[in-house]
Amino acid sequence: MSHTFDDQTHGADITRLFPEQATDTRSHPSRPKRGDLAASTADALAAAGAATLICTGHCKSEIQHVIDHISRKYKKVNMVFVTADTSSLASFHEAGRTIKKMGLQIDGFIGFPSVMAVPWEMTGDGHESHFQRNYLCYFLLVNILLDDMVHGSRVVLVTSCVRTEAPAPTWVDVRFSNGEDYHCLEGYSQSMLAMILFAKSLSKMCGDRSIAAFSANPGNTKTNVQTYISMDQMESWLERKRIEGEEIPVSLQQTPKSLAQGSATILRGLLDPDLQEESGAFLNHCQALKLPHLDFPAGEESAQALWRRSQEFLGAFL
Repeated sequence: MSHTFDDQTHGADITRLFPEQATDTRSHPSRPKRGDLAASTADALAAAGAATLICTGHCKSEIQHVIDHISRKYKKVNMVFVTADTSSLASFHEAGRTIKKMGLQIDGFIGFPSVMAVPWEMTGDGHESHFQRNYLCYFLLVNILLDDMVHGSRVVLVTSCVRTEAPAPTWVDVRFSNGEDYHCLEGYSQSMLAMILFAKSLSKMCGDRSIAAFSANPGNTKTNVQTYISMDQMESWLERKRIEGEEIPVSLQQTPKSLAQGSATILRGLLDPDLQEESGAFLNHCQALKLPHLDFPAGEESAQALWRRSQEFLGAFL
């Protein structure tokens, strides 16, 4: 059955249309804090009767109010917290082991960005902070949990807006010459492109198990990168792109969305059976958007290079 979705669709609209999928979901929204997109998405799933919601965070006190709110409001939902600090790959490795020991069948996974447009910083594991905290930790966790994902599971990796003609990265210098060639938006953008290509690789690798993967741009919600950066930073980034021959209009600062509207694209990727054939797609305003240089086969070489680099970085944990 076909449905019409657009930038005005709310998360509750999606869960109402696919109640069976929402009821079965055991999803993994990360770091849900009061009034943010992860919390709004978790609330929509709980309202629809999700069986179990596994939430992660640096410490439980960060999200205790979200857990308490959902537990009080939706008493049949099993809320589980697992410690997972995106600044520590060892923490995410341990989180994966902890979740596996629970013996739950995972049929939905959602990964949300952890940092947005922050100054140059290397993590204790030796990686640029955006690359590890927005992408590499999820590459690790998803690979640990793949064997526990049931036939028909969904993986949704939350990303940001991307130019339709965005080129495929080479992944030669993910550390920006140790910060010498770094801009906060370049760091964020690199991690978002990594999430997009990771979803495409997962889709191809897991197709025989009907595990679908999507990257999803929720739009300009309260937690969007534009909330965290100054116009000076945006203008300096646009000027850098113009010098490199890439025209990126300021109109990429999308019209603001409510959290309910932002969650809709994520939830469609997680729940809509009609999207199965679009697995690997980048979702924007609840629609699959074509990215000619990133979609396979054009982007496959870049995605394979990213996968190899990620395995190299995570050799001790995989």
